[in-house]
Amino acid sequence: MFGYVLPQKSELRVREWESYRAYYCGLCKELKREYGFLSRFALNYDLVVLALTADSLAGERGHACGERCIANPLAKRPVCQPTGGLALAADALVLTVYYKLWDDAADERGAKRLAAKAAMAWAGRLREKAATRHPVLDEALRRETERQAALESRGCAVTDEAAEPTAQMTRALFAEAAPPGTDATALERFGYFLGKILYLLDAAEDYEEDQKSGKYNVLIRAGFTKDEAARHVQFVCRMCAGEASVWYQKLAFQAHKGILDNILYLGVPMSISYAGHKRPKGPERTIK
Repeated sequence: MFGYVLPQKSELRVREWESYRAYYCGLCKELKREYGFLSRFALNYDLVVLALTADSLAGERGHACGERCIANPLAKRPVCQPTGGLALAADALVLTVYYKLWDDAADERGAKRLAAKAAMAWAGRLREKAATRHPVLDEALRRETERQAALESRGCAVTDEAAEPTAQMTRALFAEAAPPGTDATALERFGYFLGKILYLLDAAEDYEEDQKSGKYNVLIRAGFTKDEAARHVQFVCRMCAGEASVWYQKLAFQAHKGILDNILYLGVPMSISYAGHKRPKGPERTIK
């Protein structure tokens, strides 16, 4: 994913922030445990939301213990112990990284393409393990990655159409978070609209870089100037956030709801407000 689905730290309670950080560190530990040390370099904040969602719907709160790690070798930090949500997030992260590298190997040029192909050899071995656990998700990511490549190849200039593969990938990710035997419709629709937001925010942020390099960007293909693109993306993303909220409210969360509410109602709108502009990284950001 893209680093846009973050909480607004200043509005979290202390215990909520500690819980969120514990899940982030727990995902890092889960990656090392299941996929080896190098997999931790793929860690990002977005998949923490998937872990929290899966555990919340399943009623699993997680338990944090103080641990040291390579990033904090001197002081112990709260680390969430293994949960079903963290296991899912680790598998999902491996799969999304693999298909991102697949896309980069086809889309990039020169040294970047060679680097993507080399990394694919490593990520491919990890993907086999994750795909065995989540074959439906793996197939959805493969199908939609190919669909995205086809849209870019023909120069798609319709923003909604270009965002569809990412929306479907995110839908598939959240479908995996549904507790067994439950109707995943609301969860899938929530993920779908979140995916639309992710794609469009990423396109807006990459506008200048893609313009200079000549890489595909649907906002450029659609004929928007940089400022027009930012305004268009903000407008569409706010509508998508409203739709995501409708489906989110249908979900029966049993834990972590304060954190998830913060992310959807404060964090995502903050990311949208930065559309087309340089944004601060991580949850410590402030309102634009």
